[in-house]
Amino acid sequence: MKLHSGWLAAGLLLAVVLACNTSKNGNNSNSNNSNSNKSSNSSSNTRPANADVYVETIEMAKDNNGEPGDTTTSYEPGDRTVHCVAHLNKAKAGTEIKFVWKAVDVSGVKTGEITTVDYTTRSFENKVHAHLTKPADWPTGSYKVEVYINGALDKTVSYAVE
Repeated sequence: MKLHSGWLAAGLLLAVVLACNTSKNGNNSNSNNSNSNKSSNSSSNTRPANADVYVETIEMAKDNNGEPGDTTTSYEPGDRTVHCVAHLNKAKAGTEIKFVWKAVDVSGVKTGEITTVDYTTRSFENKVHAHLTKPADWPTGSYKVEVYINGALDKTVSYAVE
């Protein structure tokens, strides 16, 4: 009988040690993600602390025949289509994504919202992108895209037209 209770005690101790270690590693992982998000000059993180689905990385991209091409933070006025690509931490069907395109400091344009693009994810979809096309040249200046996840502002990325 003592042999079984000894094994039980050792097993419980091992489980506690592993649980504490897993929790510690999970916290380190989250802090690494937030540090990498803060190190980017062109994006900022504003997500709620308890967010289930969130934007891991966000980037602006040049147009490549209707699809996102090369990553950039600067466009020329003649770049008629600009893309915003959001990489989510996990794929969860029914996640509501909203891209809000804004003029920040643009010559001859009122500061504020340009347009919004709403999207709901499907199963296994953790990369979402939206684009904005202008039939004429873009006015030079500073712009940004705010990305909302399930109604909460998650991340913002800035770009310029020069």
